[in-house]
Formats: sequence, C-alpha cells, structure tokens
Amino acid sequence: MSGDLLADDLDLLAAARPDLAELTAEQIAPIEARTAGWPESWRDIARSLYVTLVSRGEAARAPDAAQAAQLAVELMLGVASDLGGTQPYINQGRDMKLSGMAARVIELIASSRQDYARVAQLLSISERHVRRIEARWLRAERARRQGTLALE
Repeated sequence: MSGDLLADDLDLLAAARPDLAELTAEQIAPIEARTAGWPESWRDIARSLYVTLVSRGEAARAPDAAQAAQLAVELMLGVASDLGGTQPYINQGRDMKLSGMAARVIELIASSRQDYARVAQLLSISERHVRRIEARWLRAERARRQGTLALE
C-alpha cells in the first residue's frame, strides 16, 4: 500500500501545476486579500498552497477561489503553528522525482518489454539515461537478493 501512496505522491509532484508567476493579479486576488497584513513568509506559503488548491486536476475536486483561499489560510495557520519559529529547509522533491522516473523506466523496460530507445522517447530522456537507471536498479536488486554476510 505504501508503494501505491508513493506513486500517487509522485504523480501529484509531476502534475501540471501553474507557476505562481504565470497567474494574473485577478487570479490570485482572493488569497492576496485574505492574507493582507501577514508576514511575507506566511503569504508566500499561503500563495503556494492556494495555487495548488485551485489547480487540482478534476474540476469537481478543485474548490472555487474563495474556498481555496480559505483552505490555504487554514493550512498556513497550521504550518505556522507546527513550524513557527523554525527555519525548515523545504527541498524541491528532487529525490522523489528521480525515484519516480526510475520506477517508470524500470516498469516500462521490465513489464512492457520496451526497448531503450522507445522508453527514452516515452519519458523524454536520453537512451543513455535509461541504461544508467536500469544498471543502477540491477545492482540494487542483486545486492538486495544476495543480502549481506554476517561475518562477526
């Protein structure tokens, strides 16, 4: 089950989501109005949450702008409550993106019997990259299957 959840998270991470800079002032007006007077760091996170909420995939799942602004505010207040006073480092999810790409490469090679060129084309990466991912995966699989010797 956790593998399915990870795959879902990777799909969310890779999903098309507009960049804040791509939105018009009118599109972000609800969150700007709702967070006026907040510290800029709070407003930045609230804006990010808002963009994510209004750009959710299915129209039925996406709240309207006012609901999204309210949800973003509530989420930001929760973040401030839990992490306030700290300076957490928020990475860009590079490792998750890479592991998601690797999983897709291995899935296409193993289950679909795709050739390297086709896999590379499908995933918009180089054939060399596909081969490196497969080689890394094969090394890890061998190590996992062989285990380690208890020498002590």
